[in-house]
Amino acid sequence: MSSESLQLNLSGGVDPVEFENRLREHLQALSGLLYFGFGRNLPGSWGAADCTLDLLFADTAPANLDSVLGELPGIAGVDRVAYRRIGGGLREPGLTGGIWRTLLLRVRPQATAEQRAALERDLLRMPDYIGGIRNWQLARVSTPGRWTHVWQQEFACVDDLLGEYLIHPYHWAWVDRWFDPDCPDWTVDAIAHAFCPLQSSLLGRAASNPDN
Repeated sequence: MSSESLQLNLSGGVDPVEFENRLREHLQALSGLLYFGFGRNLPGSWGAADCTLDLLFADTAPANLDSVLGELPGIAGVDRVAYRRIGGGLREPGLTGGIWRTLLLRVRPQATAEQRAALERDLLRMPDYIGGIRNWQLARVSTPGRWTHVWQQEFACVDDLLGEYLIHPYHWAWVDRWFDPDCPDWTVDAIAHAFCPLQSSLLGRAASNPDN
């Protein structure tokens, strides 16, 4: 299986409901697509696009993915990354009506292998301290581009993300040092923070596939 996360910018004046309907129609042309998740990013997203689109394929992504998206009216820009999961977990695989959060991040080229490994370890320990993270996944980007990692979480409501998660002591007193250029442990030099409504758990569906 293969997974992709895309940030989509929409052209001015595009109706997001009509766009989503057309998107669903176009995605039917993709061979091997197991499922997809789509949502309009909410206010407070930072460094991201207008919408988040996640795709899971039975095998590698089809070669015509770019052309299918290019034929879809209303797309002004695409930031596309393929990735491979390195860790994650589920507390509530049947979650519905929640929030899907995607953090794209770039490990700076000067970072050591030890710093990279420690960053990954600390991110994956966040759910041990932050109960509002219902499901989570950390992955390394497998395609060329500016991003190196994708850190995804599912929350029951937006307050769990903007409240407990962002202000938790483990977050700002421990994890933030990897993102702070004034700290000796500085490892991440760019991020894109996006969150959008989630109809049903994407990570729960991925885990239900025995090949994932």
